[in-house]
Amino acid sequence: MNLKRKFSSRTLAIYFLIGIGIIGIITYVYSNYLIQRIQKETETTSRIFAKYASGPSMEQEALLELIFHEVIQRIDFPVVMTDAEGNPTSSKNVLTDNLRKTVEKLDNSHEPIPIVIRHGSDSTLVGYVHYGLSPFTKSLQILPFVETIFLIAFLFIGFWGYLIYRKSEEEKIWNSLARETAHQLATPLSSLSGWLETFKGKISGDIYEGIREDTKRMNEVLEKFSRIGLPPRLVEKEPIETIKKSVDYMKKRAHKNIVFYEKFKPLPVIKFDDILLGWAVENILKNGLDAIGAEKGKITIKTYAAEDAVIEISDSGKGIKKGKEIFRPGYTTKKYGWGLGLVLTKRIIEDYHKGKLILKKTSSRGTTFQILIPKEAK
Repeated sequence: MNLKRKFSSRTLAIYFLIGIGIIGIITYVYSNYLIQRIQKETETTSRIFAKYASGPSMEQEALLELIFHEVIQRIDFPVVMTDAEGNPTSSKNVLTDNLRKTVEKLDNSHEPIPIVIRHGSDSTLVGYVHYGLSPFTKSLQILPFVETIFLIAFLFIGFWGYLIYRKSEEEKIWNSLARETAHQLATPLSSLSGWLETFKGKISGDIYEGIREDTKRMNEVLEKFSRIGLPPRLVEKEPIETIKKSVDYMKKRAHKNIVFYEKFKPLPVIKFDDILLGWAVENILKNGLDAIGAEKGKITIKTYAAEDAVIEISDSGKGIKKGKEIFRPGYTTKKYGWGLGLVLTKRIIEDYHKGKLILKKTSSRGTTFQILIPKEAK
């Protein structure tokens, strides 16, 4: 699934609208639930107050019966009532196997509440209420954390989708620019090919072949740019010939102080687009030549089979800055660079060929890139 295509502006708008709607509904339903619970507790407390107020000289047994029926029978939290000596007399929402142990456990978390009968200026301790937290109260304690986590997750997914959407929009711009460039160059290049045929036999054969070769390469470049953003044309074969072709092309355009070292070992059959893979190799080679500049230097191209088919290209240039910036559209250290070479190469290798483009190492003594493309299953 291509997430970049899934996260459009419309998708993001729908996501936020649905998310805000769900949050609103959950908040409304849960708020009503809390209000109803509070109303019930208020009603119970009011009934106890009314009965107690109607009989201030209420006997001990009557008071205990009132508390039992109006409080204990209605609660949903663990509670144990004991007499003045600490002997359990009744309980609710607890296991009755060992009430004394339960009382100790409840007292460790909450101070027991004494039950006192007042007779004028005298008072009599008749027992204690030992209690814990109800599931409802516990849920209230963790509610802020749950809400915070839910809100962070909601915003994170939305922000992540927004970044993907922005990236896809940037790629659309670059893709459109590349295809428009190819479209604009098609007509003059076609005319150039026509003029070249007119001059055939009228100019030096070497000059003619040189112009013809460059015209051919320009047509290939035109083909490359016109296919950006379109599905690759993958074939299954051994890629050494394609790699050698790209190396030979760049060797002809390198100055005489550049030495090429070619160490080609057999590669397994992989699925690749001939033109696009060749373009990726040429881009890395060109970056290496630019890094060396007019100085003496060397370019080393290795191929070997590991878990993947590996193409390793090293140069003796001045090195590049490490980090993800080198793969960001528009990032370049060249005076007239567009910052597209490594971006396109990374996309060709990783998006079209399901491989990896790795900056293996870089320093003032040179840079090494690796292209890894998975083998085809036999």
